[in-house]
This record gives sequence, structure tokens and C-alpha cells, in this order.
Amino acid sequence: MINPLKSIEINNYRLTHPNIHPDQVGFRIAQISDVHLGRWVKPRHMQQVVEFVNGESPDLVALTGDYVGYNHRDLVPCIETLGELSSNTYAVLGNHDHWTCCDTAMEGFRRVDIPVLANRSLVVDDFMAPLEVVGIDDHVTKNSDVNQAFSNVVGDSFCLVLNHVPSIAPRLAARGADLILSGHTHGHQFNIPGITRRIAEALGVEYHVGAYCLDGTYLYINRGLGSASWPVRIGAAPELTFFELATGDEPNLELLDSSHLQVKHRRR
Repeated sequence: MINPLKSIEINNYRLTHPNIHPDQVGFRIAQISDVHLGRWVKPRHMQQVVEFVNGESPDLVALTGDYVGYNHRDLVPCIETLGELSSNTYAVLGNHDHWTCCDTAMEGFRRVDIPVLANRSLVVDDFMAPLEVVGIDDHVTKNSDVNQAFSNVVGDSFCLVLNHVPSIAPRLAARGADLILSGHTHGHQFNIPGITRRIAEALGVEYHVGAYCLDGTYLYINRGLGSASWPVRIGAAPELTFFELATGDEPNLELLDSSHLQVKHRRR
């Protein structure tokens, strides 16, 4: 319990959506969020995560921010490790990345050839049919610009949005997002059924953790891998998520299975 990255919960979902083209059926997206490499999470731990994700062979990896805690020196080793991902990988930055050194993060991702989608979009044309991927820069540090991010989005294809802070999800849904992948909250690092969500809502946190359906758009808030300020997690285990695309008449997000990855903490 003291180290936040001992056992990672692996959650596999199937997203059914009418905007998913039949040629995209089976397309898999992996989400890695809130690494917070530094005091507790080390490169050797992330190496195991990268090896696991590579073994799953997703078609796309979404990195949704907060790669470090409070030290800019941790940015390069974290990004270099993530650079070993073998799938097409796209990133957005989180508040901790801006608080430490945005320029270092951007340069690090450039060197490992991972595009950072800072309020911009691109089209991925794997599986024959195009997929629009939109990235929103961090909202906490007032770097988000939804209008700019969606300025080149045509809207004819399935739209995947990477966005660190989930509070702006309704604005993204209104612009045509079909699946929004976020992090930031860590699930508050503890979960007491029937209590934690009420506390979050009392604090004004409408989107707390997990899946939300926003009028046909799905928001998924990943609990993240690490911790910036305190290491204890109770009922809110570190998480990796995978999403398999399927086509259907009605949007639906179904949990297929859950498993656990045990992280080795001894030096190899």
C-alpha cells in the first residue's frame, strides 16, 4: 500500500459506437496516465509497464499527461522509457509537466518521435478508415484551447480526444468527441463505496473516476499509475486501460475483463 505502483489493475473495455467504421472493428487503444515518475515510480518500474503494453500490441497508445511529480529532471528518463513503446503513440501534457518544464517535455517527446498534441489534431488512417485524434493542452495551467484543438476536425470519422483534466469533457463532447481519455484525479487515491463519490461531488468534482456517458460521448478517467504527493492508494489501484472498438447502433462501453500486473521493485 505504501508504494503506489505495486500491482496495476489492467482493465479491458469494448467501446461500441455508431461512428466506428466496420474496418475499425478490433482496433485497440491503450491508455497510460499520471506516471508521476520520481520519488516512488522509477524508470525500471515503467520499463515493466512498457514491456507489458508492447506485449499487448495495441494499435494506438494514448498518453494523457503528468509524467513527473515536481522535478523537471525526471521528465527525460520518463519520456525516454515511454519512447520504447512499439505502437503509434500520441501524448498530451498535464499540469505537473507544465509546472516542471514544458519545454523539456516537448523536446523529450520530439526526440523519441512521439507527437504531443497541444491543442491540435491529426488523422490516423490505420485499419483503412480514418480516425481523428485530438489533443487538449492542460486546463489547470490555463493552456487548453478547445476551439484551436478542433479547428481542423472534419467530423466525418470517429473522434478520439486526449485530455488530461476531465472537467472540460462536456465542451469536448459538444465539439464532436466520441471517446475522451483523461486522467488527473487518480480516483482521489482512495475509494470507499457510497462515500468517496459523494465527497468528490461535495467538493465540486463532477467527473471523478471511470466511465461517464455524455449524450453519446464516453469519457473515461484513468486512475493513473503513480502519485505526486502521497503514495497511499486504498481501493483505487494504479490502472492501465485498453479499449477495443466495435460498431453498433448505440454507444456503449462494456468492461470485458480485469487482471493485475505485479510490478517488481528489486533492481534487475
